[in-house]
Amino acid sequence: MSTMAREEIVEFIKSWAWGTLIGVEGNKPYAVEVSYGTDGEYIYCGSKPGGRMTRCLRANNNVVFKICRSDRNAERFKAVIIEGKAERLTDYDDVLHALRSVAKQVALEENALDSIAKRNYQHPESNFIRIPISAVGGTKREGGTFTVDTQ
Repeated sequence: MSTMAREEIVEFIKSWAWGTLIGVEGNKPYAVEVSYGTDGEYIYCGSKPGGRMTRCLRANNNVVFKICRSDRNAERFKAVIIEGKAERLTDYDDVLHALRSVAKQVALEENALDSIAKRNYQHPESNFIRIPISAVGGTKREGGTFTVDTQ
């Protein structure tokens, strides 16, 4: 297992489209899997308006975003963690940029999600967020036999 350089972390973030958003509810973690987008500076994602994650982030915007890819036996994997504060997006242009970033990341037409922005950006319970890609870490394993020390 080895540590990933920042450039490799950013490239991995750009190459994948699915991650886990982890927030805090009271004193317990809460996680949801989401598709995401990036412009290289931020992770953009969201969750159900008025849902549990929305409530978590309103009470405490400290988050972790985790992106992992692995083969079945964990002989080859990459794992990235982004830690930071979720910033709720309420401006139409910011929400549109976020959704277009997600569309691009998941290989849709750039404007495929525009109607979601129009419909939801002013909703009081909307949960479009961005997370700065600043506090990051990553590990990888590129093959070999995976063993567990049981002593």
